[in-house]
Amino acid sequence: MKQIGLAFRTWALDNDDHFPMRVSVTNGGTLELVASGAVFPHFQIMSNELSTPRILLCPNDKNRGYATNFTSDLTDKKLSYFLNTDSIEAVGSCLLSGDRNITNRTTVGSRLVNITKASTIAWTKEIHSEAGNLLFGDGSVAAFSNQGTGAVIRLPDGVTNRLAVP
Repeated sequence: MKQIGLAFRTWALDNDDHFPMRVSVTNGGTLELVASGAVFPHFQIMSNELSTPRILLCPNDKNRGYATNFTSDLTDKKLSYFLNTDSIEAVGSCLLSGDRNITNRTTVGSRLVNITKASTIAWTKEIHSEAGNLLFGDGSVAAFSNQGTGAVIRLPDGVTNRLAVP
């Protein structure tokens, strides 16, 4: 996940300090693709920053296989990580990504999970046995478990973050 965080930050440095999902497709980003809920295009656009698509699969994610290339083989079924499509590069403490086996559910009619102020994220047993990792906008990664309260995400009032979960 640290490598993914570095890739996002490097991409942002080359794109006026914006992550791909905040830049229009006409300018090389993925902004218009956010509403689809698909995750892979946001990683695919950063193929120059990521050395291999294997980075996008957690070694503990035994239910998925890795992609062999960024073009024809990368799909949501070959990703281990969700993406916060509303993440802002300038806010280092914002949630950027995390293990896909979160227990939070999408709203009816959407492929995106809405996370708001003081939301809690918990994980299934699928990847890290009721635990997970979160990647933040500054590139830091933290491990959380369902023990206790899970991961409480601190967001400003009135902010909704949409997680695209593969």
